[in-house]
This record gives sequence, C-alpha cells and structure tokens, in this order.
Amino acid sequence: MRGVRPQLRAIEGGLSKVPAPPAGLNAAAREEWARTCSELIDRSALVKSDLPTVEMYATCRAMVIKLRPDADKAEPFLLNEKTGAIKQHPAHVTLTKYLSLCLRYESELGLTPAARNRKGFQTGGKADEGAPPWLDL
Repeated sequence: MRGVRPQLRAIEGGLSKVPAPPAGLNAAAREEWARTCSELIDRSALVKSDLPTVEMYATCRAMVIKLRPDADKAEPFLLNEKTGAIKQHPAHVTLTKYLSLCLRYESELGLTPAARNRKGFQTGGKADEGAPPWLDL
C-alpha cells in the first residue's frame, strides 16, 4: 500500500450496541462478528457504514478457522514425480489468501497493533488506565 494511512478516531454518533449479525453468517462468523463489533464499539469506532466490512472480515475469519485444520494436516508443498515440479498445496494457497484478506480487513477496521497505534486513534479508555502519563496511548 502506498500513501499515508488515515488516522483513526472515535466517531461521534457511532453504534452503542452490537447489531444483529447478517443472515447467512455461519456460527464461527457470527462469533467473530460479535467480538469485532464489541471491540470497535468499546473504542467508539463503529458506524453503520462499517458493517459490510465487518461482515466480510467475519466471513474471512470463519474461512481461516475452517481451512486451518486441513492445511495443518497437509504438507506445504507437493512434488510432481513425473516432472519434478514443486507447487504449493492447495489448502495452503487458499489459507494464505484468506489470511491476507483478514489482515487487510483488520487494518481497515483498526484491529491491528499498527492501526491502533496511529496518532489520533483513541482506544476508549480501558487500555489507558494505569499507563504512564508520558506514554501516548
């Protein structure tokens, strides 16, 4: 990514309670929806227009949870005995794609450490309690 990343700030008029998850999300995605919405609400950083991004993130996290056991069982690379060519196992390729998507959505939503530490991002007070006054949280 190029350019300056936006500064994340508490949003006036943001949501104050976790909205119902969209229809069609499986159990793992609904759980991630609730966790993510709750965390963003605690930081006063969730508005209605963010909900499609949260839905996509929750869906990706659910896919990571589903794919990880298969990828853990599989060898990372496959060898074509006839040609000697080496390629990545499809389970690892797919898992890597979903992990990359998750990281993008986490960054957009302010869920990564780098996103949380951007100047101007407010954590909502809970993490600030007991921190030294010179520490810019």
